[in-house]
Amino acid sequence: MVDSREISSKILSDIFYGKSFEKALLTNKEYAKLDQRDKSLVSLLVLTTLRRNGQINIVLSKYIKKPLKKNFLVNYLLKISVAQILFLEFPEYSTVHSAVEISKKYKSEKFTNAVLRNICKNKKHLIKNIPTTNNIPDWIKNGLKDFLGEKRLASIANQICKEPCIDINIKSKVFENYEWEKILKGKNVFKNIVRIKSQSNIADLPFYKEGSWWVQGLSSSLPVNIINTIFKENKKKGTVLDVGAAPGGKSFQLIDLGFKVKSIEISKKRILTFSANLNRLKINSNIINEDFLNAKLKEKFDCILIDAPCSGSGLMQKKPEMLVVKKNISSLLHKQKKMLLKASSLVKDGGYIIYCVCSILKEEGEKQITNFLNDQKCFSTENFFSDILEFGMVLKSNTFLATPNSFGKKGGVDGFFIACLVKNKV
Repeated sequence: MVDSREISSKILSDIFYGKSFEKALLTNKEYAKLDQRDKSLVSLLVLTTLRRNGQINIVLSKYIKKPLKKNFLVNYLLKISVAQILFLEFPEYSTVHSAVEISKKYKSEKFTNAVLRNICKNKKHLIKNIPTTNNIPDWIKNGLKDFLGEKRLASIANQICKEPCIDINIKSKVFENYEWEKILKGKNVFKNIVRIKSQSNIADLPFYKEGSWWVQGLSSSLPVNIINTIFKENKKKGTVLDVGAAPGGKSFQLIDLGFKVKSIEISKKRILTFSANLNRLKINSNIINEDFLNAKLKEKFDCILIDAPCSGSGLMQKKPEMLVVKKNISSLLHKQKKMLLKASSLVKDGGYIIYCVCSILKEEGEKQITNFLNDQKCFSTENFFSDILEFGMVLKSNTFLATPNSFGKKGGVDGFFIACLVKNKV
C-alpha cells in the first residue's frame, strides 16, 4: 500500500497545479483507499504545508543549491517533511526515514537524507528566524501593510497558520430548547452560533439529520444580523434578494428570522448543494438559477444582499491553497462593480444594498464602495455595526472589515468586508 506521506505529496502537487484542496483529495484514488485515521493524517500534512509554504520555501532554499523541477514529486515530499519536522513536531528519525524510503523510487534518497538531516540539526534556529508573514503571497501582502499596518499583518500571518474552527448556526426555534454547548462540545460565540473544533465528518454530529442547524462561518453570518438590525428599527420585515446565495447560509438565516427571501445563484452545481441543504433543514426558498447581471427581475426589493465573487483573500486560514496559487483580480473587480450597479436599479427608494466579500483587499472592499458612491450620488453608507465590533473594525469609509486575527483569542474569524448602502429617497 502507498505510504500516506507519498499520497500527501501527490495531493500537494495537484494543488500547486491548480486543483482545490477538496478536489485534489477526491480525485486521488490512493487517498480513497485509506482508513479515516490516515485520511486525517493526509489532511493535516497537506494543510499545514500549505499554510507554511512561504517559510518552508525559505528553509529549503538554504540547503538546496539548484531549484528542483516543479513536477518532481520529491519537491513536494521535502515540503511535507519540513512541515512535519518544524511545525508539527513529528519525531525526526521516523520523518526522515519515511521520506528517504519514498525517495528511493525517484533515485533521490541520498539527496533527501542530506537535506532533511541538515534541517533537523538547525531546527531551533530556523523556526525562530523565519517570520510567518513569509507565508502570505505578494499578491495579497502588497498593499496590506499600508492598509492595515505591519502589526496587524503580522497578527494575521500568525493566525492563518492555525487550524480553523467550525461555526454551527442553530435554528432560532430550537436554540433555546437544548444546551447546545454541551451537545456540540463547543462554545456559544455569537447569537445562535456555537463554535466547535474541526471535525472529520460533520454529518455525524448530533441533530444534523434532524435539520436543526447548518455550518456557516461567523463572519458570513454578520451581514444578515445587520439586515435584521436595520429592519428592527423599521419595525417590519422586508423583502430580500440574496445574490450569490449558494450554499445557502445567508438565505437560511433570513428565512429563519422571518424575511421574505428570493435567492439567486448562477451555478447549477451549487444550487444542487443549496437544495439538498434546504431539504435537510426543512426550509423553503424561492431559488432563481440565473446570472444576476442578466436576470430580468420585475420587482424591486427592500434589501439586496450581494455576496460578490472575490479573491477569497479573507479565507487564507480556511482555504490555504490560495497561498500557493496566484490570482488576477481585475475581472473580479469589474464584476463586483457591475453587480453593485445592477442592484442599485432593483432596490426601492429608502432600501438597502448590503455588499460583502470574503476579502481583506482594499480594492475589493473599501475602494469598490468609494468608487460606487462617487458614481451613484443617491446612495450613502450607514453604520449598523455596533453589535459586531468585537469581530472587526469600522473603516474611515463607514464600512466594516473583519480580518482573520479579529476575535483571535477565541479562534479568529474569516476575513470579511461589509458595506451598508442606503438608497436615499429623492
